[in-house]
Amino acid sequence: MDFGRHPRPHRPTPLGLGGRHFAHITNSSGVIAVLNEGTDVTFSSFQNIGEEITINEANDRLTIEHPGNYFIIYSVNTTTETTLSTRLLVNRRPVDATTITPVISRTQYNNQIILPLETGDTISLQLFGIVGLATLATGAGATLTIYKIH
Repeated sequence: MDFGRHPRPHRPTPLGLGGRHFAHITNSSGVIAVLNEGTDVTFSSFQNIGEEITINEANDRLTIEHPGNYFIIYSVNTTTETTLSTRLLVNRRPVDATTITPVISRTQYNNQIILPLETGDTISLQLFGIVGLATLATGAGATLTIYKIH
């Protein structure tokens, strides 16, 4: 019996093409010497990276291998309150819309953005704005996640 139902049209997943355009990387409890002008976070604790994104040898920069719009999420969790600042860099240049510059001390920094990226563009997470040590929390001390959405 047909009750007037029709098959749903196929819709592509919002997370990209076949799951190849993604990366999730983590630094689990590292100590980072932060320089006022900026220090890139390294991500050697955990890496789950699809075929269309690569990470450099220093584990601090992802490279996009396929152009499109990418949803990027980062978090930084420290063990003690601090007024350090966080931001994403694209091709070594700060993305202002991703910058968190607190006026009071905090332990959690989280941000997300959708950016158009080209083949060869690089993404890194940077701590800056203080001179001192930032001790990352155990587990998800710092994370960076990227999904291609279009």
